[in-house]
Amino acid sequence: MDMMDIEEPESVEEYVPGIAGGRHYMARLCHFPDGPWYIAVIHVESLPPLHDSDRTWPTREEAVQAADKLVADLGH
Repeated sequence: MDMMDIEEPESVEEYVPGIAGGRHYMARLCHFPDGPWYIAVIHVESLPPLHDSDRTWPTREEAVQAADKLVADLGH
């Protein structure tokens, strides 16, 4: 089999809107099939994008909660 025939698994991207700490945001969550979720980027209104690619979560719900917390923490 030629190495060119082996396809890397594609990551799944999902855009999740939210409001935290009075700020509207759009988080781009990603994961590989059977892999953990991670936050690729969070776009928060009137702020530069947030990146949090160092951590992963086993479920989409936990990644969404983490994104919510990151945005909420901006107000502190």
